[in-house]
Amino acid sequence: MKSKKQLRQEIISQRLQLSATEILEKSKQIQKKICSHPTFLNAPVIYIYIDYRHEVSTRLIIETAWKLNKIVATPKIIDGEMKFYQIHTFDDLATGTFGILEPVTNECISNNEGLMIMPGVVFDINCHRIGYGKGFYDRYLNRYPTLDKIALAFDLQIVDQIETESHDVNPQFVITESQIYYKKKE
Repeated sequence: MKSKKQLRQEIISQRLQLSATEILEKSKQIQKKICSHPTFLNAPVIYIYIDYRHEVSTRLIIETAWKLNKIVATPKIIDGEMKFYQIHTFDDLATGTFGILEPVTNECISNNEGLMIMPGVVFDINCHRIGYGKGFYDRYLNRYPTLDKIALAFDLQIVDQIETESHDVNPQFVITESQIYYKKKE
């Protein structure tokens, strides 16, 4: 089995080879699946990342959430800790840590109700996740364990199996352009 570091490098390299058109088309397919899913439709708050470096685009998902009158909160890193702040428009974002768009609002949202739409680099068919290696989502989700968790990925980010660690927090399911992978009961 390949190490997390090897898999991270390989998958990021493959993802960076996707064209803007491919990313948009695949992201639209993923958006249709997530925005019609009961977990999304029933969530009062959507905690969602802003896509970066060829990740699944989240713009259409955010727009759909606003149309459904949901609270939308995006992450910001402050003193090494991830917090989520409500955004009302895309104008509420500015380039921040790591060159990623972050909220400029002061409306910190933190509760145990809602849906976390999380990024990741690699996922396996049992919904185990390899992130970017900083542990921000693992630490945040350990503080708010009752949030529903969905990850978005392209098919090329799915592998058969990855090594896991006890502190890893995994999504309940992963949505790609071709299918939905559900976490097996452990």
